[in-house]
Amino acid sequence: MITSKTNTSITKLTQGDAGAFEVLFKLHYTRLTLFANRFVNDLPVAEEIVAEIFTDLWEKGHEVTFSTSVSSYLYKMAQNRCLNYLKHQKIENLYVDYLQKNNLLDEVRSAVENGYEEKELAHQIKAAINTLPEKCREIFVLSRFSDMKYKEIASKLNISPKTVERQVSIALEKLRQTLKHVSYLLMF
Repeated sequence: MITSKTNTSITKLTQGDAGAFEVLFKLHYTRLTLFANRFVNDLPVAEEIVAEIFTDLWEKGHEVTFSTSVSSYLYKMAQNRCLNYLKHQKIENLYVDYLQKNNLLDEVRSAVENGYEEKELAHQIKAAINTLPEKCREIFVLSRFSDMKYKEIASKLNISPKTVERQVSIALEKLRQTLKHVSYLLMF
């Protein structure tokens, strides 16, 4: 329900009024955090998500048009960000599972502990994967991060299992070449 106080705050917020932002923040922060926590089940993460929502609202408030109530708008933003967070967590978990299955997790941890920044390592791996030809990359990602069997990938993409096998081999060889400096660091 939009009260006249909230409605005035929305108008002022779109004009860059810090006081209006503070009113909206105080009205919604705690409830939004609890709402987000129901999705992510991690209070510090929920607080961070809600803080990012308010940061975006402050930075882009002049661009926002509220077609629904401000409360509905904020809850929808929180829901979307929580779902994006969970999707990203799922991908990270698949990557960690892949590393564990292939006995690479300890090597990566060792490299990270020895000063090789984890984010930089992930960035280099992602960049290396992005250098693969489009179809090769798609097959590799399905194989390694979606945990699909070669036959499943072949069926999904209407290609032969042999083609899938060959493309994964090509991807692994290209990644070995692209990431050989990382492999060198992992040995230590």
